Amino acid sequence: MYFIFGLIDPRTMRVFHVGCARDLKEQINSLPAPVAQRVSEMAPDIPQAVILQQVESHPLATWVKWCKRLRRDLVTNDWQLHRSIVDTFTNSVRLRRALGQEVPSDAVLQEDFHKSDRQFPKIFEEILRLSREKKADGYKEYSIHGIVSELRCEGPDSKHPNGFKIPNGYCAFYARKVQMVDHSLCGFFVVNESMADDLVLDNGTSWREFAKDHADAIRYSASSDEEEDTEWTY
Repeated sequence: MYFIFGLIDPRTMRVFHVGCARDLKEQINSLPAPVAQRVSEMAPDIPQAVILQQVESHPLATWVKWCKRLRRDLVTNDWQLHRSIVDTFTNSVRLRRALGQEVPSDAVLQEDFHKSDRQFPKIFEEILRLSREKKADGYKEYSIHGIVSELRCEGPDSKHPNGFKIPNGYCAFYARKVQMVDHSLCGFFVVNESMADDLVLDNGTSWREFAKDHADAIRYSASSDEEEDTEWTY
């Protein structure tokens, strides 16, 4: 059994650390340096520990889920290194609309993507390079999100106001642009029907026309939810 626990600052009553351990006492006695520093600052008070969840499997994913949920008050951000897991806990645009939240229109997202793509051309260059590299390594297909996750950690320094180098909403556009620029990569990314189907490159090339001309190679999945995901959490 794994314990996902939180440490609460008695001065603010906010969770400032989320941990994961089989032995709760042992974990608390070996806290990360920034967390230990926060504990020393609150002396003579001591933090309160609360069990957030008990799990028998997938403790890492559960830990990341709680870290992302409570991220605004945490003193460490090492959970962000697990991008593939972090991206899983994302609400789709459809759900966001259903909850009455404001979401960008298709036109605005298209405009934002093109603006970012022109401002940070190295991002696409790296995505294209990695796509070719993965195919040369023998992959028959690959995830655009996997490539983007690599760039978020190690790619060009081009952070957006939301703190992420490449918003999730841009992945669908990049998956299409890669195939339009390098025809040998047609079908390398499985795409979903989304607003990115209206993509038109600066040279006038339209994805819809391109997809028709390469219909035998382009591969669509049965679901259309994932590609509309944006960086918006519970």
